[in-house]
Amino acid sequence: MPAAYFLSPKILTKLQTVYKDLPVRPNPPGVVSQANSSLREFMEASGSELELQAGEILFRQDDLGDGMYWVSSGMLVVLQGRLDEPHLLTFRYPGQVVGEIALLENIRRTASIAAIFPTSLRYLSKEKFQGLLALIPGFGVEIMRLLSSRLREVKSADYSAGLYDHLTGVLSRQAFDARLQEEMERARRYQYNLSLVFLDIDYFKNVNDTYGHTRGDEVLVAFVERVKKNLRTTDLLFRFGGDEFVLILHGVDQSRGSVLVQHLLDDVSAMQIPGDPPLKIMFSAGISYFPADGDSAEVLLEVADQRAYLAKRTGRGRVTGSLSLE
Repeated sequence: MPAAYFLSPKILTKLQTVYKDLPVRPNPPGVVSQANSSLREFMEASGSELELQAGEILFRQDDLGDGMYWVSSGMLVVLQGRLDEPHLLTFRYPGQVVGEIALLENIRRTASIAAIFPTSLRYLSKEKFQGLLALIPGFGVEIMRLLSSRLREVKSADYSAGLYDHLTGVLSRQAFDARLQEEMERARRYQYNLSLVFLDIDYFKNVNDTYGHTRGDEVLVAFVERVKKNLRTTDLLFRFGGDEFVLILHGVDQSRGSVLVQHLLDDVSAMQIPGDPPLKIMFSAGISYFPADGDSAEVLLEVADQRAYLAKRTGRGRVTGSLSLE
């Protein structure tokens, strides 16, 4: 093994202090799924053991991605930038993994990882990881859960300007334009379905015209918060523009898409937005499916948009998953 690299004692002490001062420490993930359980079993059976001392660097930003790691015990820290004055992103707890993004995307490491206390790991090589993808049904979707959670852990300020909507805090149209093709390529690579949902709030113009744009902004924020409560970790929500939003749902096909979005519609329609007067809202939605409806981002978006238009034209407050009347 190459010689170990360590954080400076000053940086290590600072990171340990930050961790100890966290007001609420998240519990280990404990996500119950076949893929998550199988990943742990596979890592324990096939992974190599690795021990890190406090301050020891597992890998550095821009290193080649040659494997992934399961945290058995201890604590890791995720850092970006120069290690003599790094930017703290988050921590990695027992039961979590690190290193999978570079492995999946075939890119260099996007951050540095170090132990802030003595830490035990299980290491899985790139070759064994490829075998894992073929062995476990649905593991591609589980990996998307991990990738999505990575994005949500980092505050919007840590990304370039424009990737988040300033009002609602969800991903922006700019982010959507960059992400959709990437998400489709991942779905194709790991062989899972993907649904694109176009959401359009009904009669939103009436809210702005009657109560003003400040009230309209309150409605948008309340709408987003309600939608987010219904999303899975893998789901991505974008503000497309005005009162239009887009969802990307991983692992969802025609048999489940309309059911999930109808449940979302029912929940949003049941809420009451506080204010004078209190308001109730609903939305119209159109769903397109990858790969059934097309293999390009442009086609997938156009189909979802057409189906959302059909939902509005045929009564609003409904979900349309085809271009026939439903």
